[in-house]
Amino acid sequence: MSTNKIPRIVLLLGCAAAAHADVTVTTLTEGKASFINVGGEGTSQIKGKRQRSDQTILGRAQTLIIDIDNLRFVDLDAKKKSATVTPLASIADELAKVGVGSLQATLTKTAQTKSVAGYPCTVHDVRVTLPFSPTGKTGEGMDLDMVMSGTVCLGTTVPGLADYQAFYRAAADSGFIFGDPRAAKSPASAAQAKAYAALTKKMAEAGMALESHVTVSASGSGPLAGMMAKAVASDIRVTVTKVATGELPADAFDIPAGFKVKTQK
Repeated sequence: MSTNKIPRIVLLLGCAAAAHADVTVTTLTEGKASFINVGGEGTSQIKGKRQRSDQTILGRAQTLIIDIDNLRFVDLDAKKKSATVTPLASIADELAKVGVGSLQATLTKTAQTKSVAGYPCTVHDVRVTLPFSPTGKTGEGMDLDMVMSGTVCLGTTVPGLADYQAFYRAAADSGFIFGDPRAAKSPASAAQAKAYAALTKKMAEAGMALESHVTVSASGSGPLAGMMAKAVASDIRVTVTKVATGELPADAFDIPAGFKVKTQK
C-alpha cells in the first residue's frame, strides 16, 4: 500500500462545551495499519462542517479536508502544490458493494475512569462487525467477517465538545467515511473505512475520544481469506495530548491559491 493511501483513521481515532467554538485536537499515534507503521503526531481542526487533519507518516506530510457542505474530500500535497478533490458521490457505489450483511456497532461503558490530556474520561469497550465480500456478492467463496474492537476513553467535559459532536453527526448523516477516499477503491480498505465510520459515530455521540486502542481483523473460509485478513490487519493506539478552542482561519479549510487541482471520478 502506498503511503498516500494510508487510511486517515490514525488522525481521527483520537470538549463543558463552548457554543460555536472552533476545535483543534492534537494526537499521538502508535501502531501499524496494514503492515505500515503509523506513529507520529497529528492535528485535527474542526470549523463548522469542515475538518482538516494533518499528519506526518513515513516522512510524508498528509492533509485531508472533509467538506460536508460541498460533499467532497480534499487531499492537499504542499510539496507538489496540488490538491486532489474526491466528490463523496464518486465512492458511494464502492462503499455499497462491500456490505453483504448488517453492520453492527456497539459501545459499552465500563467502570474504569482516567485522566487524559488533563480531562477526565470513561473507558468504553467498542466492537464493530461487518460481513462483506470483495465482489459484493455472497456465495462465491470469498465472504469475510471484519471485526474492529478495543477500548476508547470518552470525555464529556472537554472544551469544544458540542461542535466536535455536531461535525461528526453531520458527517455521518451525509454518508462520509474517515479516511483517504481513494482507498475506497480497494474492497478491504472500503470495508475498513465503512466500519470505522460507524464506530466514530457511536463514539462521538457519547463524548470526545481522548484515548483509543483498536485492532482490526478479518476471517473467512474462502481461498483469499488469508490474504484479505492480512490486508486489513491493524493495531492502532491514539492518545490526545492537547485540546484547544479558538477561531480558526477559514482559508485553512480551502484549497490554497496556485495549487493544481485534480478531481477524482
